Amino acid sequence: MHDHELISLLEKATGLALNEETVKSLIDDRLAGLLAATSPRRLALGAEAPGPALGLSRFLGEVRRLGMGQPGRHADELVRVEPNFKQMLPHQAKDLREGLSSAGGYLAPAEQAGEVLNLLGNFSAVKSLCREVPMRSHQITFPTLAGGLSAYWVPEASDTSNPDYDQADGFTPRGDANFGQMAITAQVLAVKVVVSNQLLDDSDPKVDQVLGQIFAETLAAAFDRACLAGAGAATDPISGLLTRITSNALTVTGDFGFDHLADLIFKVYENAPHALEAPVIGHAKAEKMLMKLKDDQGDYIYRQPGQPRAEGDTRPRVWGEPFVRDPNLPINLGAGSETALIAGDFATSAFVGLRQGLVIKTNPWAEPYFSYNQTCFLAEARLGFAISDEKRFAKLGGVPTA
Repeated sequence: MHDHELISLLEKATGLALNEETVKSLIDDRLAGLLAATSPRRLALGAEAPGPALGLSRFLGEVRRLGMGQPGRHADELVRVEPNFKQMLPHQAKDLREGLSSAGGYLAPAEQAGEVLNLLGNFSAVKSLCREVPMRSHQITFPTLAGGLSAYWVPEASDTSNPDYDQADGFTPRGDANFGQMAITAQVLAVKVVVSNQLLDDSDPKVDQVLGQIFAETLAAAFDRACLAGAGAATDPISGLLTRITSNALTVTGDFGFDHLADLIFKVYENAPHALEAPVIGHAKAEKMLMKLKDDQGDYIYRQPGQPRAEGDTRPRVWGEPFVRDPNLPINLGAGSETALIAGDFATSAFVGLRQGLVIKTNPWAEPYFSYNQTCFLAEARLGFAISDEKRFAKLGGVPTA
């Protein structure tokens, strides 16, 4: 696009009479406002910059690169920077790129990232059940112990110094520990929205504020889908529980009844006997079926919060265990009209790695959005998910949805 075409588009968008120098001056003023909080005294990109006059297209390209925190290609010709700007501390330079501004940089500064991450937790059923692990790099590894040890009684006055000591009654004082590793890898989860600048300026409440909650809902749903039914592929990098659970994979046989649910729950307790509870995750259509189930005494096994045997609970319960509704479990399994229930020791055996809270970035100088008077918002979070022992979880397939 030629310079005169860019200027024509800007004139239509702003209603101002513009030329190359006035456009440069407007951009200079906007950058000066951005820089006011970071202590440099001068950054000149317009007519006051030394060197030969450059075309507007080249000028805007340089502004876009600087706004994205990238080095300029023609900085010596185009940019004059005071020495104190060149000597900025790393955190000050970061503030320049991530300052709160509808014109550029990051929408969510560091102090707001935790708040938006909490919003993501509000919408994620899986994340609220798991242990959260802060991460300082893209991967964190934990040692695990799968077993192999046993305690024994030592008879009085017995010599147990021999490593091969074995009493006639069969106990062996030496055991071999089975150690393993559990790795959590942070993956980038992102969503993008393009908004017209007129809508940004005229909306009440502000669109950029509303987008924060929408982004949190969208990313939380995508994270839950991955944790529950992810394929572990390049574009779906988390292996979900429906794939990971192999030892305790149950299926409904015959009519769906309360015994199937009892089997699901106690498969968890067989391998996690000290778990405080075994939450059951299911789709709303599975919940409807659970609400109809009765035990042998004719009592419903599903209890809403506040009902008898569920007083003080904030979540419904089935067979005494919390039920967690999650619309991200598939309902097209089996013959196409079935879903699954997942139960597990989430509190001690499922982990969510938190590498980076949700950050919302925007850069209105990027093409093609600049030419169309639009702003592109990009929301990103870096999260990981892992379980320490799949035997502490169970799944029940073949659950009818109607």
